[in-house]
Amino acid sequence: METKPLYLTDPYLQEVEAEVVEVLPESANRWRVRLDQTVFYPMGGGQPTDQGRLAYDGKEAKVYQVMLKEGDIWHYLETAEPPAVGAKVQGAIDWNRRFQNMRVHTAGHLIDYALFRLGVSPQPLAPNKADHGKKPFVQYAGTVSPALDPAAVEAETNRIIAENLKFSWEFTSLEQLQKDAIYLQPGLPTGKPLRKLTLESVGSVADGGTILGTSGEVGGVKVTKIEEKDGADTVVWYQVK
Repeated sequence: METKPLYLTDPYLQEVEAEVVEVLPESANRWRVRLDQTVFYPMGGGQPTDQGRLAYDGKEAKVYQVMLKEGDIWHYLETAEPPAVGAKVQGAIDWNRRFQNMRVHTAGHLIDYALFRLGVSPQPLAPNKADHGKKPFVQYAGTVSPALDPAAVEAETNRIIAENLKFSWEFTSLEQLQKDAIYLQPGLPTGKPLRKLTLESVGSVADGGTILGTSGEVGGVKVTKIEEKDGADTVVWYQVK
């Protein structure tokens, strides 16, 4: 039984009641727990792990990380007494951490959309890597001459933020995404539903992270640096304001 990822359909959910499906030891006072459903986002796609707590049987355990492992979502707990298989638990994420992660992740997409509107992505700059953690960046295969102006990329990104455009998402097939998306990153799985993320009046991409409901919720973006890497890639470093 795979864990149902509630964050894919409602990234604003902060709490969940779930049933424990499996419990495995990790080390002293550390365990990994699998649930039937979860609001906790596992580290992946450049987005940091959620953290939070699980409450059960009058006890409470810290969830210090969440990971995709062996094809499912595992919650890593710090406790001497983990919940038993079959127990009902109440989970709550650290919302301040999640919301900041959502802002940074969404901002990375807005930089993609800004480069699309500026006419340089997905060709000649094709998105191929990103990190939405403490030192966020978006990386593109390819370079342009003259080099991208950080001020121009920042201005276009903040213009999209000021327009307060709506995001929407739906599950679809790889074949449909190939028809609809501005670009597709390499390595998308076949034979399973994928999530199509659409920014109002701009376009669609594939995405499996937690996204804000509107571009305006990002607040503001500062493009701190744009550099070429090994003469083959372009890296846009940014911060949310």
